[in-house]
Amino acid sequence: MKNYAIVQALRDAHIDFVVLHTNQHQDPLLREVIFARMGYKPDFIFPRAYSIGAAIDWVCELIHRHEIDLILVNGDTAASLVGALAAIYSDVELAHVEAGLRSFDKHMYEERNRIMVDSAAHYLFAYTQHQVEYLKKIPDLRGQIFNVGNTTIDLIQDFADELIKPRSDNYAYVTLHRKEFTESSQRMRNVFTALNALADEFDAMIFPMHPRTSAAMRNHGISQDLLSRIAVIDPVDPLTSLSYEKFAEIIITDSGTIQEEAYIFGVPCVTVRDNTERPETIVAGANVLAGFSPTAIRDKVCLQRRYHNNHKFPCVYGKQGAGQRIVNILQEHFTRDYN
Repeated sequence: MKNYAIVQALRDAHIDFVVLHTNQHQDPLLREVIFARMGYKPDFIFPRAYSIGAAIDWVCELIHRHEIDLILVNGDTAASLVGALAAIYSDVELAHVEAGLRSFDKHMYEERNRIMVDSAAHYLFAYTQHQVEYLKKIPDLRGQIFNVGNTTIDLIQDFADELIKPRSDNYAYVTLHRKEFTESSQRMRNVFTALNALADEFDAMIFPMHPRTSAAMRNHGISQDLLSRIAVIDPVDPLTSLSYEKFAEIIITDSGTIQEEAYIFGVPCVTVRDNTERPETIVAGANVLAGFSPTAIRDKVCLQRRYHNNHKFPCVYGKQGAGQRIVNILQEHFTRDYN
């Protein structure tokens, strides 16, 4: 979804490109369904059992077979690291979208991925000026830095008609799935206790439970009774999730991307983490860190409820057109650099 606007801009510019999928995630909601709604699909899907090393070899093979000149990766996932390493060892250029994010928590896999991909990239496309200023302070970065804004804005604008209010009452929207949360039985119990205690504050609390979270509950022996007052539903596709976010009274999450989306929608956010790579949202008052204490979570939710839906926060993520700006920059600089 974050690449949707880039794909549209590449098509409009009549630039030859292919989409590679490492096949790490095989859930139809995260692949076939969402690609169909985005209007594009992978040209190549990794055909074997997933491993990072095998995926790197596969991308290297495709680079050489199809004479690919530049690899573009997005975010801080294992797939972004796979693409970056394949670009390095195939001696082709690398563009990183979502460059410059840092939580300064080196225990996070995502943080390590960000650091490595940023260090290798020839083009660093940041979402905000804060990220640009951080990147400028890193010695020995070889890439050029650009503030292009957030590609999610393009997506939200183009699919605005599909983001329909999913229910008529006032609800909180909850997503929790990160490793730091699911690997700790005590953290899960604390957070679920806090959510249950907050149930009287809303008409409903909607919690589409991620498969990792439900598996962790089983592994830790955590009873569903801890969420007895919460509307726990099956996972939803990303556009449905955006609909829930857009019309929520408040969002409670540990997702980095959803912190951004809450900000763009003007919905107050409580982040159930000790840190964030989106400090711009904290500075603006749109988002607060609650950690994992039940008392702190309840207090922060009550604090954030002072904001109303569609609150207009400062425009830190730019305006529509990020995908086009990325492609324009690549057309100008890659052609010049390559020659």
